Amino acid sequence: MSEPSQTALSPSLKRGGRVALFLPLAFLLVLLTAWSAFWFIARARVNDAITIWLAQEAEQQRHWTCPDRSLGGFPFRFEVRCSDLHFTGTTPAGIVTGTVAQFTAVAQVYKPNHVIVQIEGPLVADSEGGERLTANWTEFDASAVFTGNRLDRFSISVAEPVIYTGTTTNADTEVLRAASWQSHLRVDPERPAEDHVYDISFTLQDARIPALNLLAGNEETTTIAFHGAITEAASFTARAPFVEFERWRLAGGVLEIDQLNAVKGQQRIEARGQFALDELRRPQGRVQASVAGLEELLGRFGLGGRGNLIASGLAILGGGGQRPENADPNLTTLPPITLRDGQVLVGPLRLGILRPLY
Repeated sequence: MSEPSQTALSPSLKRGGRVALFLPLAFLLVLLTAWSAFWFIARARVNDAITIWLAQEAEQQRHWTCPDRSLGGFPFRFEVRCSDLHFTGTTPAGIVTGTVAQFTAVAQVYKPNHVIVQIEGPLVADSEGGERLTANWTEFDASAVFTGNRLDRFSISVAEPVIYTGTTTNADTEVLRAASWQSHLRVDPERPAEDHVYDISFTLQDARIPALNLLAGNEETTTIAFHGAITEAASFTARAPFVEFERWRLAGGVLEIDQLNAVKGQQRIEARGQFALDELRRPQGRVQASVAGLEELLGRFGLGGRGNLIASGLAILGGGGQRPENADPNLTTLPPITLRDGQVLVGPLRLGILRPLY
């Protein structure tokens, strides 16, 4: 029998086979190299943006320092970490210094306009007068979405917040403890973009507020929910607060209260209205409110037994005796509260004077 024939491969075919074998590996190596170069270039730009923002803040006398700032997250995200973040500068409350234990901001490479922030407490803020505020929580998460330089959405979620006040040597007076805080801000999609309207909502759930307990005369928890909007809310420019307020006033900005609900045991208030600033920079606007549990509250001031009578009398004086359609029958409608020409009016009664805010 004849031996089976064997076909010998030429040297050129052998070399071609080896090249084909290594082509995928070479392609992967090129891809990884290009991606690494892209990530590190983008990382440098992120670092430059942080440096520019810190410089802008310093120009406004607000200084942020971080002893061990790091920028990592390779290969699929950017992650800024800072332990013992320190702040000192001028705020509406005067010169304040503060620290927070840990700050982390993360953005995915494929979605850099969406930034997730996590903060570990406590936050400690001291005023130049020796007053101290301390805040802590079990979880603090924030989320911001940008389109270019415009903030489109911003949310904060805080689990089990607690706040103490006092002095730098003794800040142990608890002023608030709650189950949660949720707040949301977004560009209103139903209004023209040139109006710069942002929807605003927040909820404070099951809060224990000692000062409110003392006023109301009970230890029930308080839940507050707000939904509204602010018009002419152009992007924050890191300028002084009075500059921002003046720009907002000149643009005709309005704070709209679509719904404000506060519940504490049997006591409850619902309100809606709007506010702005007049030409002398004083608050102006109107609020319509309805309440339940007024009898218990008035009893704290020696007026027990007259709650319904007093509320009805105020409503009639204010022209609010007619109950709005679909109103909750358990709520008493109060006269409108009007801020006008530097005066606080409850119905026709003048109860106070307003000063310019700045």
